[in-house]
Amino acid sequence: MSKSDCEKYWAKLIGQANVLLTGASDAELRVQLFDTMQEFFEGSNCWMENINFTVVPDGLEYTLIPLTGRIERLLCVVDQNNTPQQAVMPEIGTVRFLYPYNNPQSMTATVVKNVTDPFGCYPPNIPDWFLPKYGNGLLSGLLGYMMLQPGQSYSNQTLASFHLSRFRGVLAHARSATMRANTVGSQAWAFPQSFRVTGQRGGVSTFNVHPAVLR
Repeated sequence: MSKSDCEKYWAKLIGQANVLLTGASDAELRVQLFDTMQEFFEGSNCWMENINFTVVPDGLEYTLIPLTGRIERLLCVVDQNNTPQQAVMPEIGTVRFLYPYNNPQSMTATVVKNVTDPFGCYPPNIPDWFLPKYGNGLLSGLLGYMMLQPGQSYSNQTLASFHLSRFRGVLAHARSATMRANTVGSQAWAFPQSFRVTGQRGGVSTFNVHPAVLR
């Protein structure tokens, strides 16, 4: 999607918010919009990025730098054979392996991301597909949280509850769609560590001779 198309979606969202939130300042809308997006990405895990890096002998920790946004959590790490490896992220942005490797090899970490820099970056750097897909849900969240504020010209507890219920419904849908990799009819599935079919021999991931049977 082109930059002009993205700007049209932003203009549509802000225009609708201005019409329904008479008297709200642009500063208020920007702050609440950022908080609403932050909640959406945090709860849905829908914004992800694959980050490639190279492990070195005896190294356990590796810093990941996303192209945009900030890292929220680690989803998985796979080797060059697309085999899951045992890794955690005790400190946000740093992958830590449970066991060291003896030989250098390429790895790919998949991370969940969130928005960053609420005041210095507007519109926020988010994926092009987000507003066309979830823009109406984001608008509902923005309206709901703005209307929830007391003593404003646009305060409305009843409408706030309606919009927030709709927002959380879209968020739940986004979380479910992400778990199914945006496919229709597929089963949500995460790779269980108890079913690992590879190990580390001499620091290089290798296939087990007798892999466990997946059911």
